[in-house]
Amino acid sequence: MTDYYQLPPPEKKKRSLAWLYLLLLLLFLLGLWATWWSLRLQPGEIGEDPLLTATAMPAAPLVQAPTPAAEPVPEPVVSAEAEPEAPVAEPASEAAPEPEPPPPLFSDFRWRETARFTGTDAAGRSAEFTAYVLVGDETWTYARADSIFAAGLSEPVETAFSKLDLGAGICDLTGVIAVGAASVEGTSVQNTFLSFTRGHALRAAIGANLPCEAGALPTGVLDLGYSRADVTCPAGKAICPELTAPQRPIAMILADAEDPETDVGQALQSGIAAHEASGADVLPGVKVSDYSAFDLR
Repeated sequence: MTDYYQLPPPEKKKRSLAWLYLLLLLLFLLGLWATWWSLRLQPGEIGEDPLLTATAMPAAPLVQAPTPAAEPVPEPVVSAEAEPEAPVAEPASEAAPEPEPPPPLFSDFRWRETARFTGTDAAGRSAEFTAYVLVGDETWTYARADSIFAAGLSEPVETAFSKLDLGAGICDLTGVIAVGAASVEGTSVQNTFLSFTRGHALRAAIGANLPCEAGALPTGVLDLGYSRADVTCPAGKAICPELTAPQRPIAMILADAEDPETDVGQALQSGIAAHEASGADVLPGVKVSDYSAFDLR
């Protein structure tokens, strides 16, 4: 049995190097972590105090540069020798208004105005006249005084006046003159009778439609007799009423004289003569001077 004291002394345990290796590994890992942490920061963030960064500072107020005031434009210097301004022309005086036309005798569309003219009597007193005719082809029927001729058809004379509408202003005129006329066909005796009868038939129709008090507006008849203007009929015909129809007009004339002493007959005759001498017609398609008479009754 070996003696205790004869045993070899126990060997000192060598300190293991494992702890050193572990420490180095931890330091290495800590370095890697620090490097990673520094790389994750954005540029400009390292070492910046959040209170001193540009984003944390309040924005400075914008100061606009003052706009320079516009320099006043100097007034033009007026020379003492400058020419005086031309005087401003005064506005021309307004032209005198034209006299208002006389009120219409007929407001019905079948009647139309054909002429306006002025005439004077032997004493120089004047009167204004306005002529009207039945429009279209409507004239007195050939050889009749009780019917009208319209486009070849004979109609009762009442159809020409069934819509007779005289204006209220007509009561202020001097008078209304119904025209009686006959065409060239037939004998002078027959035509004179027809002219007279037609004029009085028209006068009666006018008098029955006047919107005036009885006797307030005189009515008269201008008997023209018959036309002496020749009409050439087609071959083989002795008469041609369709061609001579304009010689049988259904017409009337308004008269307006300021002086009650005016001779309306003389003024009417002189006015018609002057109007036709100027190349105008009082009755469409015919001349009053071609008729056999001029008798105002």
